[in-house]
Amino acid sequence: MERNILVFGVNDRDQESAGAWVERESLPFPIILDKDRSIAIAYGMSNAGDERYLANPADGRRPAVIIDEEGLILKLLPDLATVDGQTETLASLV
Repeated sequence: MERNILVFGVNDRDQESAGAWVERESLPFPIILDKDRSIAIAYGMSNAGDERYLANPADGRRPAVIIDEEGLILKLLPDLATVDGQTETLASLV
């Protein structure tokens, strides 16, 4: 079964630090700037009033959300730490 999958990163910093993150990690997907974390809060990656995402970004750990075509959350991965882990997760969806 073939699926149309789009991958986006969400970053609550400024454009310069998001660009550095993309370059440092060689990320193969676009980044959405979410300075007020409204996207992160809406999809359970952060709680209102918190200063960080659920996972600890200082350790390079990032939450991920798999969302279907209608915007429904299929899976919340609160601690997707590596690009390899992200690649494996994407491969499991195809």
